[in-house]
Amino acid sequence: MNTSSTPAKKFPTGTLVFGLILIVVALASLSRLVLHWSFDMPLLLIAIVAFAGIAMIFSGLASAGKSRKSKDEPPVPTDPNL
Repeated sequence: MNTSSTPAKKFPTGTLVFGLILIVVALASLSRLVLHWSFDMPLLLIAIVAFAGIAMIFSGLASAGKSRKSKDEPPVPTDPNL
């Protein structure tokens, strides 16, 4: 629970998901060249973006649930002697 007067910073889910997309694409391209694999790159990119979208939807739902839960809790008194 955050007892300071500054609001908590939100976790940058979009940045994390975009970074994971780039890492997976880079690893897939590198493994394709090094290991001489043959797979459909456009289909792989579509699947990666689809899974990233699902991850962002779940993250948004979790954030909304967390926000709703924190609004239901009574505020913490600022004076610790109360």
